[in-house]
Amino acid sequence: MISNDNQDLTAFFYEINKYADTVHLLNPGVDIHYIEQVEKDLHISFPKIYKDFLQACNGGELFIPGTVLSEVYSPALGQKKRGASYIHESNRKDRRRPEMPDHLVIIADLNYGDSICFDLKTNNGQDAEVVQWDHESKSISRTWSGFKEWIMADLEQGSMLVDYEGNEKELDF
Repeated sequence: MISNDNQDLTAFFYEINKYADTVHLLNPGVDIHYIEQVEKDLHISFPKIYKDFLQACNGGELFIPGTVLSEVYSPALGQKKRGASYIHESNRKDRRRPEMPDHLVIIADLNYGDSICFDLKTNNGQDAEVVQWDHESKSISRTWSGFKEWIMADLEQGSMLVDYEGNEKELDF
């Protein structure tokens, strides 16, 4: 069971805990020290809701294969995992898409190549807008008012395809 004291994340943790263990892969939380180190290294500040989220679950994947949630590397977790999406590395100048503005910080990757980012120009300390960076059009294709709205929308979208046991649902067209 995953939980956190942040009231804005309660609905996410309530919903995610309904699923069988094989539907999502969420890493254990990471110590705030490592989150602050990433902020310092990248010269950014994450919204509080995201720091709280990382302390509860440090990245992973929703609806395997699905949305890959970026994680903070912590030496306490051992060697870096092959194929993992590390916030620090995804946001290095030499690894980012050159067209992506610097104020967008990648926090997740979609399985078809787009990135989910915080727009740090909108960071009010508690939350910030979340945007989808379309890798083909090289522009923002969707916007959510904050982290909770985005992650709940991702869960809702996935729940249309997969039930709580991980079985694919039949789609009605």
